[in-house]
Amino acid sequence: MLDWLNQNGALAPFLHGVVEGTAITIAASVAAFAIGIVLGVVLLLARLSPYSPVRGAVMLWVSAIRGTPALIHMLIAYYVVPALLGISVSPIAAGIGALACNTSAYIVEILRGALGTLSGGQVAAARALGMRRRQIWRYVLLPQVFYRAIPPLTSELTILLKASSLMSIIAVPELATVARNATLQSDLPLQVFTVTAAVYFIILFCISAVSRLCERRVSRMLPNAH
Repeated sequence: MLDWLNQNGALAPFLHGVVEGTAITIAASVAAFAIGIVLGVVLLLARLSPYSPVRGAVMLWVSAIRGTPALIHMLIAYYVVPALLGISVSPIAAGIGALACNTSAYIVEILRGALGTLSGGQVAAARALGMRRRQIWRYVLLPQVFYRAIPPLTSELTILLKASSLMSIIAVPELATVARNATLQSDLPLQVFTVTAAVYFIILFCISAVSRLCERRVSRMLPNAH
């Protein structure tokens, strides 16, 4: 198997590049997902605002992002936004920004759906105990929302990780870029894409395992959240 992959050393540069490409793919995906979570919570609070212009702006943002390809977001983040602002942005920063904005539009809908499953009586009970709006969100609603949203958020993270390959269009040296360059420099595309697919599969398998672990632990912390 190793001989078939290595082909007398022909794929050695690619196999070394896979490590760096995988690290960039994971780091960029995790960073974009973390930013997307924060943006998602902010958008959720704005979506529930009593002011209709604020709600309308959030709905417009979500519709615009979900109605256009992530590839377009990537190109806008790297070419259009820096030109409009007169700044220079590195390819990886533009890639993370584009992925974060894209995933935030989906995360806000995931969180809104999870919030809709909660009983309104919990808010009334919290208010009766003297809790303020911020405390209700922090200690009552958000923990349960995130617990109920773990499965769809995990799915969103796997989609985001696979979408990170779009960063190759702006020359970020992530895993897909490494694979594409290796196919151009060698005549072994089958070996290159077999290794690349295996790496993506291992990463996604680990994400699923961590998600199940988190779900069990949070379930023990919030026994009444089912």
